[in-house]
Amino acid sequence: RAEASDVATAIYDGADAIMLSAESAAGKYPEESVAMQQRIINRVEGDKHYRNYLKSFQMDPDNTPTDAMIVAARQIAKTIEAKAIVCFSLRGSTVLRASRKRPSVPIMALCPFKETARQLVMAWGVYPDLPTAGSFGYSGEVEYENDNEEVKEEVGDDLDLVLRNACRAALKKGLVSDPEDLLVVTAGLP
Repeated sequence: RAEASDVATAIYDGADAIMLSAESAAGKYPEESVAMQQRIINRVEGDKHYRNYLKSFQMDPDNTPTDAMIVAARQIAKTIEAKAIVCFSLRGSTVLRASRKRPSVPIMALCPFKETARQLVMAWGVYPDLPTAGSFGYSGEVEYENDNEEVKEEVGDDLDLVLRNACRAALKKGLVSDPEDLLVVTAGLP
């Protein structure tokens, strides 16, 4: 019971990710423990007081283009009942800011760097996808090693192809199921 309370409290406190303790994960019933943890998460996030609680701690957006774009995307997604917000991102900062705002729909992060995609797995509501070469607007395999290095890549000019590939990725991840489902797409230039 104490661990169930800890899970619920972590969710109410706004944790992006939670994990089971070694005793629960390695005990006689690890699958049941994970299922119970998911039930607790779903119950808390489905609670009408949870959203109000989160809103009471939301800070005003920064006066930046990124925050303005994320606030607008969140409102558009709510207004048009979109199934997800799609964020194209190089280093994940836009995706993390979107996650911090806790939109009512999932966030699909499309980024060309494996390390960034792996890190975004731990952010709340984020479904990262590592697009194949050319489908993100890049002409080849992208490697990135140092935060201080400037990223220079050849950008493709077929926006329609990039958006179609984003829709395919959303379908593959189960975020959309009907051709009429809507996505809100955010993108910027570094």
